[in-house]
Amino acid sequence: MYHKIVVVSLSLTVAIAIVLDSYFVLYKPLASNDNAASNNTVSSTADNSSSASSAVSSSTNKQRNYKDGEYVGKSTATAWGNVQLKIKIANNRLTQITVLKYPNTHSHSVELNRQVLPVYRQEAVKSQSANIQQISGATETWKGFTGSLQSALIQARQA
Repeated sequence: MYHKIVVVSLSLTVAIAIVLDSYFVLYKPLASNDNAASNNTVSSTADNSSSASSAVSSSTNKQRNYKDGEYVGKSTATAWGNVQLKIKIANNRLTQITVLKYPNTHSHSVELNRQVLPVYRQEAVKSQSANIQQISGATETWKGFTGSLQSALIQARQA
């Protein structure tokens, strides 16, 4: 009898842990990322004009290095599958990122990537680089995304 109680208790604990983990992996990162984005907006408006102008100048210098066109980044392997991107450069700016490949063999990967890839694309276009923040629970996708993006950006600079 004691053995059955222990087994049932452990099973219930594992089931609760799985539900909580799923919540924090799939839903909580987007909420915290939205807060981080709004905090960045608030802090960036509070910066003085000299640091803002130097950031714009630095950003402009980076943009001048890109040649207009479309570039396909290398397929970057992750623990869950490959990630590959195609980028579009227009007027010396990264304007579009298309995800050609991403981990999609498990339902968890499909759901997670459906949520994080649009955020990664938006952040990369905003930063005009592969220097973007990773989202908790999507580290492997982040590694593949930034690896393929960096590869495409190098091609755009060398073209």
